Amino acid sequence: MTPYELAGGEAGLRTVLTRLYDRAFDDPIIGFLFVGKDKARIVEGQVAFTAAFLGGPRGYRGRPLPEAHAQLPLLPGHFDRRHRLLEEVLCDQGVHESVRRQWLDVDEGLRGSVLAACQTARQRTKVA
Repeated sequence: MTPYELAGGEAGLRTVLTRLYDRAFDDPIIGFLFVGKDKARIVEGQVAFTAAFLGGPRGYRGRPLPEAHAQLPLLPGHFDRRHRLLEEVLCDQGVHESVRRQWLDVDEGLRGSVLAACQTARQRTKVA
């Protein structure tokens, strides 16, 4: 059984990611980053991205994540908060431990490239 199947397939991923972004949009630490954003669009992109690295049948065709986040003034603490919310949702939803570990490892592996891509947006915010 693939990690994708252990996670409940597309429906399971969609449930996890919908709950994650419900929390993220309302979160007092990172919620401001989502103001004016289309939650359904974010969830659909994340479903495709996650399915791809968990061995699902469809590939990710969206923008690379660093490029998609480049306009956001993300700090390491923002990244940490979203990662923590993901960990909580994965636990709350009873996602298999091996899948949880793999998902969180991939998420953490994106830290450097996403935060580096956000450097210009952070500098703009300092100047403003």
